[in-house]
Amino acid sequence: MTKHPTIKLVCFDLDLTLISHNSWFDLNMALGVSPEEDKRLYTEYKTGKITYEEWNALTLEKYLEHADATRDGVTKALSKYTYSDGAREAVQYLQGKGYAIALISGSIDIIVNRIAKELGIPYAKANNTFLFDENDRLNGIATDGDDCMAKARHLEAFCDLLGIHMSECACIGDGENDLEMFRRTGKGITFTGSRIEAEAWKVIDSLHDIPKMFA
Repeated sequence: MTKHPTIKLVCFDLDLTLISHNSWFDLNMALGVSPEEDKRLYTEYKTGKITYEEWNALTLEKYLEHADATRDGVTKALSKYTYSDGAREAVQYLQGKGYAIALISGSIDIIVNRIAKELGIPYAKANNTFLFDENDRLNGIATDGDDCMAKARHLEAFCDLLGIHMSECACIGDGENDLEMFRRTGKGITFTGSRIEAEAWKVIDSLHDIPKMFA
């Protein structure tokens, strides 16, 4: 088998890419953030009314009011995902072709690390780490800042580790927080109808298209 001549690492997003869920939304609903509050906080962040860190802090305040704001409660809420159609097959195919695989997400370390372990992805990074006290109660969220720039920094760190250039990476994602990775690599792959379709190098209908793209 031969690899794509200019790509050495393939990086996947998590939410609505490898899994069919939005993990933050699932957690918010489980820990007492209403759909209306979820939408309001997102809108305030996107319009610059609050920073990414303030968004996290306000969300954490709501979480801490809930009885399930524990390690077990958070893990349970984040464990109700299903894989996107073709996700396992795409990762296995690329690994079989000799590509390095990374998972970089604006989600939470608990679910990112779990998915990486299940799929055998060796390079994984979440933009948010949940902190718990000695009684396993949630007591903080450590963040690397705005998702879009942080994800690009995480990808650059993996490239440095592997001794490759970012132009030797392809990135598969669906959201605006993938755009900086798309720009820096020049090889962003998204899905038909996504919000970032115009910014992509390639557009696919589903992850079942990955083997054809990297044949």
